[in-house]
Amino acid sequence: MLFKDVIGHKDTKLQLIKGVKNNRISHAQLFLGVEGSGNFQLALAYAQYINCDNTDASDSCGKCSSCIKYKNKQHPDLHFFYPTAVGSEVKDKPSSRKLIKPWVEFINQKEYFTLNDWMNHIGAGEKLSKLNILDSQDIIKTMSLKNFEAKFKVIIIWWPENMNIECSNKILKVLEEPNPNSIFLLVGHNTDQLLTTIISRVQIVKTKRLSDHEIIQGLIKKEGIPENLAKSLSITANGNFSKALELVNTPESDEQFIDVFQKWMRICYAADFLKIEKWINEIDKLGRIAQKNFLEYGLRIFRECMVYNYVTPEMNRLNQKEELFNENFAKFIHGGNILEIIDIFEHTHTAIWRNANGKIAFMNLSLTICNLLKSKP
Repeated sequence: MLFKDVIGHKDTKLQLIKGVKNNRISHAQLFLGVEGSGNFQLALAYAQYINCDNTDASDSCGKCSSCIKYKNKQHPDLHFFYPTAVGSEVKDKPSSRKLIKPWVEFINQKEYFTLNDWMNHIGAGEKLSKLNILDSQDIIKTMSLKNFEAKFKVIIIWWPENMNIECSNKILKVLEEPNPNSIFLLVGHNTDQLLTTIISRVQIVKTKRLSDHEIIQGLIKKEGIPENLAKSLSITANGNFSKALELVNTPESDEQFIDVFQKWMRICYAADFLKIEKWINEIDKLGRIAQKNFLEYGLRIFRECMVYNYVTPEMNRLNQKEELFNENFAKFIHGGNILEIIDIFEHTHTAIWRNANGKIAFMNLSLTICNLLKSKP
């Protein structure tokens, strides 16, 4: 992948290129950013640039033997490790090595993607995905081999926070003292879920959330959609280019949450427990991934309420339907309850992600929200 194909991150690209030119390449780096920020794509473009035979001041050449192999994700010194789960592709003891063929097909088809996209591609659905002990064994084995042809052997670990404890502990030594001319590029989203011993062994490259302008230009360039539509989608995407692409292909994906969230807030304020129970039965049918996305949507609306109350309504990032709701709802979200609301939403988000019982989690959340909506500033 070329740097020019990565949306945004102009300053970070320049910083990475400067490091290569000055021969300052850290042996272990963590590209850290929210999902959809392009940190995976940036890491891949960086790896290609490091091994390109004819780099210029701003990018790889895209034409040399190394670049062509990187483009097809078939370079012998480029290795990927990523979360896996039992699915239609692998029925037992999944690992990155076993799924390398569908992985290469997947990343060649989709330039920007999410973990959920990958799980659906391998038929794993909503199963918990992990990097496991088999992956750590393969990483150590890969590091023990000599480079085939490249200046640097590159190991890209996507979603390292999904490594189980056995995998994390097993790669600590090789992460700290890799073989010469070998580089680890970890692509993560949340340092809170990584072992501190891993964080201490890597140089962090932070990738910022994409701006509206970068999202708009990216959509026009890659999807060829009209500018007015790109502007509308950029508001909902909120810096997540993967989300923006999803909205282009399935525009109803975020719309489904608007009515569900607004109905939920109304029955919570009314403390109508029979309707709350009925609502929970409906939300339980969505599945774990959709429930997680719904909670993230709710957090965004609460943030917009705070912007409406304490900054200015002109700064809100809402569509017309959300704006109408927000005009009346924002007064119930204030400094007296926002921290507790965020805390219970994040707690529920984590519980759902860890496969907790959805009905119990949403009942606890709903009862808490009933009380918090009545609290005074």
